[in-house]
Amino acid sequence: MAEIPKLHQEGYDRLTIGLHWATAVMVAIQFVIGKTAPLLPRGALRVDIWSIHVVQGFVLSAVVLAGVFWRRMHRRTAPTERGVFRALATATHHMLEALLIMIVALGILDVFAHAFPLFNVVSFPRLGDDQFMRHVNAWHEVAANILIVVALGHAGAALLHHYVLRDNILTRMWPGPGERESGHNSTS
Repeated sequence: MAEIPKLHQEGYDRLTIGLHWATAVMVAIQFVIGKTAPLLPRGALRVDIWSIHVVQGFVLSAVVLAGVFWRRMHRRTAPTERGVFRALATATHHMLEALLIMIVALGILDVFAHAFPLFNVVSFPRLGDDQFMRHVNAWHEVAANILIVVALGHAGAALLHHYVLRDNILTRMWPGPGERESGHNSTS
């Protein structure tokens, strides 16, 4: 088997990898909670599950902002795609970032629009009326659904690269020996 070009061997730094996977795991958990919590009967358990969603949403917003800041401040790894595939990969990464920012912003707005009672201990101040709340909630859900579709496409592309093209794209973002410790690289 031919040696993999240096372009494909270069991995991402630990912070980039950590932010990527923390975001992926939190988005998956948030999506599952968002789809299943409404199925629970109204009451304390449902409020507690939604409270976990709210708290994790605030943590996710910090992780997303840290990732955006980190990517803007650090050099990216060399692109592995060329031509239309590079344009598609770049567009997908920009779309993921924009959707993440939109979702956390809408989620925070949604918490205030609902005057959410966090663990039934403290309520956020109410912002807007019921119609505003319904609109914000609907847009938050639509953006989340779109994010999941784009993220699954992103994951599918990574698996295609790994198992079909065998070009080491996935291993660049996987924690382990291939990661860089210098902190000079970042994902797009």
